[in-house]
Amino acid sequence: MTRRKKNNQNIEVGNLIYEYRKKLTDIPKSRQGFIDDRSAKFFNNEEWISEKTLGNYETGQNIPSLENLKKLSVALEVDTLELIAEILKLI
Repeated sequence: MTRRKKNNQNIEVGNLIYEYRKKLTDIPKSRQGFIDDRSAKFFNNEEWISEKTLGNYETGQNIPSLENLKKLSVALEVDTLELIAEILKLI
């Protein structure tokens, strides 16, 4: 089995998403707690992201699509364009 080569830019993007999530107060600190809280507040209790997907984003395994960046910006309470601009600085 081959390991995927670590991409430092992906890791930096993941760290950015993680830091935005950790800046939020009055919500559970776990990924699943964050997802559940944001689902109730912003997404009518509909599933908008899985814990595994969020983990893959935060660890740099995957980069979110524009559609998912838009959802993440809502959940993170950050302007979508601001989040995209921050990511573009990193890549």
